[in-house]
Amino acid sequence: TNKEVQIGQTLKDDEYIGMVRREVLDDFLRNRAGENGAKLINGLFMGMALPTSKDESYVLTYNDLEGQEGNARKGVKKTLEVDVVIGADGANSRVAKEIEAGDYEYAIAFQERMRIPEDKMDYYKDR
Repeated sequence: TNKEVQIGQTLKDDEYIGMVRREVLDDFLRNRAGENGAKLINGLFMGMALPTSKDESYVLTYNDLEGQEGNARKGVKKTLEVDVVIGADGANSRVAKEIEAGDYEYAIAFQERMRIPEDKMDYYKDR
């Protein structure tokens, strides 16, 4: 459309819009967790039973997608008991919906891709 919006002109001096490439950040966090002892599970969160006392665990229900590929993956239904749940599953978070986190404001971001010389691109590889 060749339309442009100067978002920076609407922000106050102490405000910013932080953006990351989710595929890069998610991969980095996943690998770092694995390197530090976390068991990585390729699955789809389906629901959660909340603890009724401080001595109980959260019980997550998920579809285990290990070894499955393609869009028709269904997975094997499994449960997992955990002490802490971190809902880092994106803007349309299944975890947030499960705990009825409520409505939230969000921004729509646009990404621009530019071709730069290969020697300069080396800096961005594996980041």
